[in-house]
Amino acid sequence: MLNKEDKLFLVCIGEKVRKYRLKNNLSQNQLAFEINSTLRQIQRIEAGTANASIIYYRKIAQVLEIDFKELIK
Repeated sequence: MLNKEDKLFLVCIGEKVRKYRLKNNLSQNQLAFEINSTLRQIQRIEAGTANASIIYYRKIAQVLEIDFKELIK
């Protein structure tokens, strides 16, 4: 079970994913396709309800052309 701080961390990452996805003019479907995931997984990541693997976040950062550190800071 995640504590409050962990949940806030996931929400912050999700907000960054959404911000950079929109900045890159990508739909959630396109991002999901690019990282070999599902639309639902991207929706959950952006909502901060998914505790995805670090590999997913690394792939997302690559597709969004941002530094991985920027995504998790």
